Amino acid sequence: MTDINAASRILADAFLNHTLIDPLPEDIAPTSFEQAYDIQRATLALTGAKQAGWKLAVATRAAQEKIGADGPLIGPLLDGRILGDGAKLTTADLHYPNIEAEIAVVMKSTPAADATSSDILDHIESIHLAIEIADRRYDVKQNPVQTLADLNSTGYFVLGQEIENWRDLGFIGGTVTTKSDGEILATNDDPDAWPEIFGGLEYLVGYLGKRGESLKAGDVITTGACALPTISPHGKIEAIFDGLGMVTAEISKV
Repeated sequence: MTDINAASRILADAFLNHTLIDPLPEDIAPTSFEQAYDIQRATLALTGAKQAGWKLAVATRAAQEKIGADGPLIGPLLDGRILGDGAKLTTADLHYPNIEAEIAVVMKSTPAADATSSDILDHIESIHLAIEIADRRYDVKQNPVQTLADLNSTGYFVLGQEIENWRDLGFIGGTVTTKSDGEILATNDDPDAWPEIFGGLEYLVGYLGKRGESLKAGDVITTGACALPTISPHGKIEAIFDGLGMVTAEISKV
């Protein structure tokens, strides 16, 4: 039987001590997404970390259908781990840095719990190019349920340049490439493989509303990988969005 308290203590200790762990023992591990969310919330509380936004993963319908989810998987972005373009990290900061080119949203106000994707547009302050550097506490990659419990693999986040006039641009679906030290990690030119950015926001707003929570001004939401997430232990990281610009970070080896 899933033990929320025991599981969250293990994950919180791993986060706070920056250590790698084995999979959660079978007798306390979550067996559903709802149990994983319960563990995630308890883990976040035990860490004492301050939440500054949200991350969406598994952000396309095809990916969601594959794992039996009814929408993207949700996790926290943490205060102190949202960095600016050109951010510098080291291998001491990360276990398995998973590089994801993403589109991020910064909120200016709170949408209603039943807001549609069209309604939510008026509550957006800005939209940005970004890099998520996801990370996990498990020594071996786990299934989506265990991953979700582990703060949905939250790590660090690089908020890049603002996309000007985003309402008027057909920016969704252009070619996106990630690189490490000039070597291509992943590239995507298929618009169907982009995350459903505004649909994902609608799902997030509804998810939070059911729990008595809401988005608020200043929240940062990253909406899912625009090219295949790829682990790069270290290097100069680039996320290149053709026609829009690029975002960079550096992970130095120590």
